[in-house]
Amino acid sequence: MALAGSSSQGELRAAIESLLRACVEVDRQVQQVADESREHVRDVARVLVGVRMPPWAGLADEIAGLGGAVSAELSRNLADARAPFVAEVHQLLGLLAPLHGLGPVPALTASAAAADLTHAFPAGFARDYVADLLRSVERSVTLDVDAAGQVPIVSDAAADDVKVAVGAKLPNDFREECVRLLRDSICHTVERHGPQISDQAQLARLLWVKDPSGDESWQITSAGPVESTHWCGPVSGGFTSPAALARPIEAFLRAAHEQADGIDEFLKRNTKKKAKVIGIHVSAQLAGLQAGDASGYLGAGTGTKQTRQDWLLAREHGLAEGRPTVFGVPYDPIATGTDPGATLVFRRDGNRWQLITCYPVEKQGPTDRRLEDLT
Repeated sequence: MALAGSSSQGELRAAIESLLRACVEVDRQVQQVADESREHVRDVARVLVGVRMPPWAGLADEIAGLGGAVSAELSRNLADARAPFVAEVHQLLGLLAPLHGLGPVPALTASAAAADLTHAFPAGFARDYVADLLRSVERSVTLDVDAAGQVPIVSDAAADDVKVAVGAKLPNDFREECVRLLRDSICHTVERHGPQISDQAQLARLLWVKDPSGDESWQITSAGPVESTHWCGPVSGGFTSPAALARPIEAFLRAAHEQADGIDEFLKRNTKKKAKVIGIHVSAQLAGLQAGDASGYLGAGTGTKQTRQDWLLAREHGLAEGRPTVFGVPYDPIATGTDPGATLVFRRDGNRWQLITCYPVEKQGPTDRRLEDLT
């Protein structure tokens, strides 16, 4: 699935992130040298601190002063080493801003190279963009295309075992209905978000849009690009156990049977006559979900509207090139979310409602309804 937007946005995003990551690595190496130098100077000063005989009296203070001078020199060297990276990123941000309908990026200041990396860029779009990309550099990971190709597909038998196991976690009066919903041909809850899917498979889905179930085609072409009929947004993940997946489904089924005569009547009451789809947010509190019940990956540097859009376009660029251009950050939406829980999506088929999917979320979606608000 191709995104609407400028293909150059993806290329610019990938180039900016690559340069920033190189700059972070330069910073890390210089900082390591500075720390080692200061430690050596402190070791020498500790040895000399008790010496009072000439000509060594006061030498410890001189050595300590030398350590400060070395640190200052390394800071100047860091500014010099960083300057071309900052200048190049600044230029690329200037090309990217108009593609988001924004005005020109202000010029770099004379002191920009000496500031910390984020504040080396002018306030506004440039600084916010860089800050978002840098925020997750240390925790982010990627996957090359060959490694993604070697991630095994989860078998139908393994997925069905999970469906049965999820049903077994529900009370007897909901068990059969739960398994029926999960086994429906339209439902991909377990196939995309079940506990049988490895972290590596979730990462391959996020970065290379590889369907972990193998239902949708994915291949590395002889020319190098990756072709996929699957789609995934800037987040991929699921539940870590059958019990965790069962909890929001049980909460929904209980509400549907307590307030109406089952799912179909419950959803009919809470949707407009021509509505075809409804998303329902089941809060973590209502479902009994806790930290550790979900895991996955979030696109690195997707914290703003602009960086999120460009991350998706950069991923498309990587698919076309057959090389990694984006990164993912491990995350637990239940542990870190502002309004965590699970989203259940249902689709109407005549008078019948079918479960399409159920997945953990860090907050309620903008068009979803809260289960507590349904009557």
